[in-house]
Amino acid sequence: MEIAPRTLNHTTLLDMVLENSPLGITVLSVDLRYVLVSRYAREELIRLPEEQILGQHCYDLIGMYADDPNRSGLERTCDACPALRAMATGRPSQSVRKIHEGIVAQSHVVPLTDAKGDIIGAMELIENIADKVIDPLTRVHNYRFYDEMTAQEGYRAMRYETTLALLALDLNDFKTVNDRFGHLRGDEALREIASVIQETVRSSDILCRIGGDEFAVLAPHTTYHEAEALGRRIEKAVAEAGADLGITVAVGIAGYPRDTTDPSRLREIADRRLYEIKDRR
Repeated sequence: MEIAPRTLNHTTLLDMVLENSPLGITVLSVDLRYVLVSRYAREELIRLPEEQILGQHCYDLIGMYADDPNRSGLERTCDACPALRAMATGRPSQSVRKIHEGIVAQSHVVPLTDAKGDIIGAMELIENIADKVIDPLTRVHNYRFYDEMTAQEGYRAMRYETTLALLALDLNDFKTVNDRFGHLRGDEALREIASVIQETVRSSDILCRIGGDEFAVLAPHTTYHEAEALGRRIEKAVAEAGADLGITVAVGIAGYPRDTTDPSRLREIADRRLYEIKDRR
């Protein structure tokens, strides 16, 4: 069967792309207001009808920025925003951020220029990579997300002079659970413990499984002493949930800027303290 050729103008092609693309596509003006938005972006990512999106500032609609306690104008969020980075540098930029439950957006942004070469906005391509950054066993975030968020939150804490804490968690003697009850029960216990920890941390905290029975909690805007209190709550919750199997957890804590002026060292410091605690057992 022959398909009759169709003549498509640029407007028709653009409409087709925006309606059928499996990626989120947005175009932002230089002041970060939405000019164009694809169907996937508005229905799955922003979750508002088009008329409530166009003309609105992206910080007011995307959860990461709308909920940021340190947001006080563009100068506070410039470096964390991939669109602003792209327009400021004239080069492509990217970021990873969780914007809804089950939605982890990986954004690739390119600056848009006019015929004179002046930057007039930015185009963002957004992919939901939740299935790539979720641990399939425990359903919490995995090491990839941990690595991305440790770097991203560390940069934000340093740039905006806020606090950041990292809690390294390791289940004590978990091998004996597998040895006594089998690996199926061990996997079930890991899921239960991960769920308990997720319920214990705050919604702004980032829980990740980074190894067999190792977890980590990244806690933005959290002082060392607040992290200590969070660690005690986690220890108590895990001990109660794992009482029948004898499961407890060791917690190593590091805080920025208390322990280091370089947030990239938080992981090293938290891990060292964790193993010092385990060696004393």
